[in-house]
Amino acid sequence: MKKDAKNTKLGNRYKAILAFVILVALGIVWFAVKTSIVYHAEWDKKADNRLKLDSVYVALPMRGSILAVDGQPLAQTIALYSVFVDFKTEALDSLLYMNVDSFGSYCLDTLCTYLAENHPVTTKKGYFNYITEKRDNHKRDCYLMRNITEEQFYDFYNMPMLSGRRKAHRGKNQGIGKERSYERSYPHGNLASVVLGKATKVTEEMLERNPQAYVSRQEWHGTSGIEKQLDSLLFGSFGKSRNQQRSFGFRRWVEDPPVDGYDVRTTLDITLQEIAEHNLKEKVIEQHAEYGTAIIMEVSTGAIRAMANIERTEDGKYTFNTKRNYAITRIEPGSVIKTLSLLMAMEHGNIDVNKKFDSAGAIPETAGYKSIEAHKNPLSARDVIVYSDNRGICKIISDTYAGRYNDLFKDIRNSGLMETMDLPLPGVLPPSVEPIDFEKQWNYYAFAQSVFGYYNELSPLTTLSVYNAIANDGKLMRPQLVAALERDGVADTVFAPVCLNEHFCTPRNAALLREMLHGVVQEGTARAIKGGRVDIAGKTGTVDAQREYLAKDKSGKMRHVTEYVKDKRRLAFAGFFPYDNPQYSCIVVIDKPDLHSAGRVSGAVFRAIAEEMYNRNMLEECAEYKSDKGKKNPPLAVGDTVLRDEVYAYLGQYPLPDTTKVVSHVDTAAVAKVNDASVVPSVIGLSAKDALYKLESQGLFVSLSGKGRVVSQSLQPGEAYRKGENIALLLN
Repeated sequence: MKKDAKNTKLGNRYKAILAFVILVALGIVWFAVKTSIVYHAEWDKKADNRLKLDSVYVALPMRGSILAVDGQPLAQTIALYSVFVDFKTEALDSLLYMNVDSFGSYCLDTLCTYLAENHPVTTKKGYFNYITEKRDNHKRDCYLMRNITEEQFYDFYNMPMLSGRRKAHRGKNQGIGKERSYERSYPHGNLASVVLGKATKVTEEMLERNPQAYVSRQEWHGTSGIEKQLDSLLFGSFGKSRNQQRSFGFRRWVEDPPVDGYDVRTTLDITLQEIAEHNLKEKVIEQHAEYGTAIIMEVSTGAIRAMANIERTEDGKYTFNTKRNYAITRIEPGSVIKTLSLLMAMEHGNIDVNKKFDSAGAIPETAGYKSIEAHKNPLSARDVIVYSDNRGICKIISDTYAGRYNDLFKDIRNSGLMETMDLPLPGVLPPSVEPIDFEKQWNYYAFAQSVFGYYNELSPLTTLSVYNAIANDGKLMRPQLVAALERDGVADTVFAPVCLNEHFCTPRNAALLREMLHGVVQEGTARAIKGGRVDIAGKTGTVDAQREYLAKDKSGKMRHVTEYVKDKRRLAFAGFFPYDNPQYSCIVVIDKPDLHSAGRVSGAVFRAIAEEMYNRNMLEECAEYKSDKGKKNPPLAVGDTVLRDEVYAYLGQYPLPDTTKVVSHVDTAAVAKVNDASVVPSVIGLSAKDALYKLESQGLFVSLSGKGRVVSQSLQPGEAYRKGENIALLLN
């Protein structure tokens, strides 16, 4: 009986368990049917909202680079990585606090040593305390390094202790992860920063202000310079992606690939940009000036090789990140415009440039209102340019355009100059060359001022275009800043040089003006920069400086007000070099310097740029100076010693004595001076600028090749040399 009761009791238990299992199974079946059949639409909707399998996402393109003329990147998008430790992964304890590396140290010690040496944000102890604190709190965001390059990341990733652990625990969570982001990088720092501009990620404020223009906060868009003006080309176009279900989760699948942005190859030359910037900076700081700008243009093509800007900040320091691009800002040009005024008269009148004339009564209608001062009288048209005579240029224009003064502005507008500002830069405006209403007598004086540099406004770039055309035998070229659009190193679109006017002036008039501009340097207002190894030509320009500020008008609205600054000047020098074979044109404008001499200030920068280009063998006419020193230093001539020395002094080079001939009579003192040898200094490891200064100050002629620092020199340190001898430097 007891056995039967026991069996019955066990049977009831099994029956109860079986009944429970059956009920649970039926419940599962019911809920499965209910979910998949009865309420399937509702659950499908929830799944779609959660997984978003049908949602289309934006695939972002890679922003294109901005390149120099030789293909070096001036602005580029780079991938940056942040490395972190996830202390939710328990296995990390065995890696960092228990495992010993090959040198007998705990791996944590090795890790902290690596971080302190390669990413010295803090010390080794600082890293140890930081990691330990994160570990004790079981944090998942223990960032070891932020914003490192791909190369730095893989150097860390392939550390022996990490690579060994990956092999031992293949397929398992290692507990060390990375995040990738993209940043806009400018490899050359502030070089041409105002021209290139900046690109930034889309901010919340930008999204709120213009939700139609942006899709994602991961987008990079230009805010100034080329980055802004060519933003659509650099940005590229969006693609499409969706979530795709995989065996072990989901992944984002690119359905329609994005099109990466174009690489924009500019005409800028990194070396020339650096030359323009550092020479401009030195003079602007020396003169405590407000700002300065310099442009270098290739004569034959109009390609802009350099565009430099610098200004003084509120705290008295100087920066290349100026508030505006002064090279393209319209200003009253000053006397550099006299060249254009005379050119118009020569093209539309009958001007004998060497005939003397009396400049009295220059603009007859100004008589009794305001006299125009003469620097020289009588004078010729050539004298007007060489000595920058205001009354003389007014007399020439008055005689040429008598009774039709506004035709001067009409001729300027029809010359092609109005199209010289077609550049991919924001804020570009055409020249302001407007006719004058002569109802009042003082307007005639305004016309006179426009002839010698006031009233009308031109940017330094437009002014430079005039001098470039004169150097180019009368062909006016459009200033060019973009050379090509590229993808993957292959040119997609190439922009050829554009001639705005084949006959801006006749070749004869261009030649006459070139000679006048050469005279400005040799005997005129720029004679302070006469000499040197590059024969230059150009024109000085001085104009009253101005300042801008905000003020309320009669209606109470704030407006920009511009007024002249007493006792302050804006100085310019525009021209080209070398004189006999113009290859480059250049303009330098410096605002409110201490000195009021355009030749000694702006002209000095112009001269320094030309000389440094010569020293670096960047001028075609200097090709022979790359050869052996026999060509650089001709044999000592026999003849008039005084005359010979004057010639050598003018050329700026001094010869070696000719030992191959027997000289019957030689000036003993002169030969002794030439034979006075000195010792060549070592310039290995110096920058090009420092090496040039050191060697040229000792009378050596220097030729450079390569970029970077000096790695070898043709004349060995300690070797005897003679003044005027050539030394070649190799940079790397």
